[in-house]
Amino acid sequence: MSKLVLKEGRLVIPGVGIVEADVLMEGGRIQAIGQGLNGDEEVNAGGKYVLPGLIDPHIHLGIFGDLAVEMEKETASALMGGVTTVGAFMGGPNPYLSYFKDVINLADAKAATDVFFHLAIMTTEQQQEIPAYAEEFGITSYKMYMSGIPGLIPDVDDGFMLQTLERVAGMGDKALACVHAENPHLIRVATEEVKARGGNTLADWADTHPNVAEEDAIRRAAYLNDLAGSRLYIVHVSTKEGAGALAELKPKYPKLYAETTSPYLSIDKYSPLGLVAHMVPPFREPESVNALWQGVESGYIDTVGTDNVTLTLDLKGAEKGIWGAMPGYPAVGTSLPVMLHYGVNARGFSLLRLVEVMSKNPAQIFGLYPRKGTIAPGSDADLVVVDLDLVKTVRHEELGSRADFSLYGGQELKGWPVMTIKGGKVAVKDGKIQPAASGRFLKRAL
Repeated sequence: MSKLVLKEGRLVIPGVGIVEADVLMEGGRIQAIGQGLNGDEEVNAGGKYVLPGLIDPHIHLGIFGDLAVEMEKETASALMGGVTTVGAFMGGPNPYLSYFKDVINLADAKAATDVFFHLAIMTTEQQQEIPAYAEEFGITSYKMYMSGIPGLIPDVDDGFMLQTLERVAGMGDKALACVHAENPHLIRVATEEVKARGGNTLADWADTHPNVAEEDAIRRAAYLNDLAGSRLYIVHVSTKEGAGALAELKPKYPKLYAETTSPYLSIDKYSPLGLVAHMVPPFREPESVNALWQGVESGYIDTVGTDNVTLTLDLKGAEKGIWGAMPGYPAVGTSLPVMLHYGVNARGFSLLRLVEVMSKNPAQIFGLYPRKGTIAPGSDADLVVVDLDLVKTVRHEELGSRADFSLYGGQELKGWPVMTIKGGKVAVKDGKIQPAASGRFLKRAL
């Protein structure tokens, strides 16, 4: 079994600091960290920063395209962007016991990154099967949509949500409930008002999902979860009101976790992208962007994902206006460059905090730590080398996705990954996928 040594890197280790050292890897794991280590293959990091492989805890696969194709191409795009593990939200109306083993086999066969799954709970039958999903599939996180996507995903009411939270709580503290937190009734009223005035811009779309709809749902979900006793993860927080609620609630509710996304940290509702940036929840005003950064910096937002939904411009349908455009965009391949550019380089956001919210915290919350989320002997040999000074223009065709656009297309971003090591092998170098790149399904246990 060959030994790979990454030499002369500045290791960014959460909870430890920045350490100049070599990393010895063998058998897919980190074997040693120290000075002057030798191996069968040696790669020099040239004094650049070395992060633990990033975890994007929130992507979607196969919504608007073939699942097998997206399992291959979008995880490859992730890997090129320094993301070595993804958490994919999967959903549908049918009981998952009847078919989900095939999805797991697909991940083992096609994925370039490691993959863990979260299952949407939409029906009573799915709710009742939750313990079996953990036992048979090793899937321990489950999502409810307090406000769904019309025509695609139904809302759940508070009664159904409380029942589900109680069921998850009964499985112990390694199980996790996730919620899309928006109030659908407030959205319905606001939508009628925007339709009445003939609104058709990205800013008008934001008005259809008022900020207070997110704040109300976060507060309600946190309260119901406290009654149930589960661990609760709020996905894609997008507003200053939502961030403010978390600052108030998290000290009271230690089992409450929250995520935002790199797009919400870098784009607002006045973006010249227009309806190419149509999303649920929508992009917000610049004050919310700043509040989300404050939340990530201060710790009441725990993780940064992407909510990646792969689309082509034709499927996106921006020309159809705010009522016809599809929500979603490819983002998993640009998440790290965006965070380095808008955060580390523009705001002085610390690299240590970046690896906490993009690697350590998702690993801990979703039951993957310390196998993932750190640089330590025994951990998986997943590393990403970044050059904080490298400036590149974003071109969608270089990102590896099946999408034919990027939210950041044509932008110059400063700070890029230059090498990804996956399972102790060089998987991406200078933006090119290597033959060694491969991933697997990650089974979790209660």
